[in-house]
Amino acid sequence: MLYFAYGSNMLTARIEGRLGPCERLGAACLTGHVLRFHKLGGLDGTGKCDAFPSDDPGDRVWGALLRLTETQLARLDAIEGPGYRRVAVRVTCDERLMAATMYLAKRETRDSCLRPLDSYKKMVLAGARELDLPADYIAAIEAVPSLPDHG
Repeated sequence: MLYFAYGSNMLTARIEGRLGPCERLGAACLTGHVLRFHKLGGLDGTGKCDAFPSDDPGDRVWGALLRLTETQLARLDAIEGPGYRRVAVRVTCDERLMAATMYLAKRETRDSCLRPLDSYKKMVLAGARELDLPADYIAAIEAVPSLPDHG
């Protein structure tokens, strides 16, 4: 199963810490969506990433395309919890359109007032840099206001 990771799971250390070794196919792009940090984090109440659908086909969310086993996907379903729903998408990787699965924030978990913790935003940025995503996309993530970590 192909999985499109666009938030903290873009970072190899993060996803492999959760699921074990994963086959990374490379950077991928999802059109008609925008990256938002408006998904309510269940453990800390701060903003987590969402690939929010937009009406503009020019909008893009970048991420990592990974091949997961059924066991890894089941584990990821449990980790992502009730705040996300898994959906089928088509992403572009190496100039090819590919079918994948990803997680979208459920409507009731979205709040535009939320901000990510500094540490979460740093993980997303580290994953974006690891994938060598476009400089303007990385700059947009850097510009997202964040909160100091608790304690």
